[in-house]
Amino acid sequence: MALFNTDWTKELEQVNQVAKKIIDDDISPLIDQKIGLINTHADELMRKSAYQAETLADKLLKEIALQRKQLVADVTKIGLIFLLAFTLSGTLLIWLFFLFNNAV
Repeated sequence: MALFNTDWTKELEQVNQVAKKIIDDDISPLIDQKIGLINTHADELMRKSAYQAETLADKLLKEIALQRKQLVADVTKIGLIFLLAFTLSGTLLIWLFFLFNNAV
């Protein structure tokens, strides 16, 4: 019931071709450029993260080694103190034994 019969096929084809041209010439290179930029930044971020993780692991291992050396030194000191204390207490007991034995 249209007053005029119109055929928009050619015009729609032209719009379709212009849209494809804009996408191929303008939008696709822009998207490719942004994807390349994202990849570059992602690679840089991964390198920085790997370096930080490696640095942190090295610091952690050094700290563990330092704590271990300190623990060995502390345990050795405590052992020597106990050995000295037992030796002195044993010497005192022996001296008291002879003192009381000779006093009788």
